[in-house]
Amino acid sequence: MTTNRQPHEQCDGCGFEWDKVLAAELVARLDAVGAQLRTVMMSAHPQLLVRPEPDVWSPVEYGAHIRDVMLNLRDRIVVGVAEDNPTPKPMYGAVRLASGLYSHDTSERLADEIRLACDLMGRTVTTFMSDLGRPIFYPWPRPATRTLRWVAAQALHEAEHHLGDVRRQLDVERSS
Repeated sequence: MTTNRQPHEQCDGCGFEWDKVLAAELVARLDAVGAQLRTVMMSAHPQLLVRPEPDVWSPVEYGAHIRDVMLNLRDRIVVGVAEDNPTPKPMYGAVRLASGLYSHDTSERLADEIRLACDLMGRTVTTFMSDLGRPIFYPWPRPATRTLRWVAAQALHEAEHHLGDVRRQLDVERSS
C-alpha cells in the first residue's frame, strides 16, 4: 500500500530524521536505547526525581513517558496491521502526568520497564516487518497518513530524544 509522500521531517531539537531510519535498523537501535535508558535509570543519580524547572519533566517522568510511548505505539502498529488506515486514539500524556500516574514510578522500576517496553517494540517490529508499509493516520506533528514504519521510527525518536534530555539534566556522558 502506498501513502501520500510527506515532506522531509527533521526534529528541531535532536536532528532525528524519520525518513532516514531503515526498518532493518529499528530493532538494534531500540535495543541500544533501551539498554542505555536502563543504565541511566539504575545510576542512583540524586537528580532522577527532580524537575530542573517547574515545566520540565524529571528524568523519571521522561522515563515513564518513554515506557508508555513504547507500549502505546506498539499497540498502534498491531491495530495498523489489523485495520485499514486506522486513526488511533491519543495517548493522553498530559492526563497521565497531571493525574499523578507517573508520581508512583521509581527509577529502579522504570529501568526494567523501559528495557522491556523497548524489547517488546523491537519484537513487534520484527514480527510485522513485512507490514510496515501499511498506512495509518497519525495526528502528530501534523495530521497525515503515514506508515507503520514511521510509527516505529517515532517510538525510536521519542526514546532517543528523551534519553538526550535526561542525559543533559543529569550531565551524564554519552558513554553510558
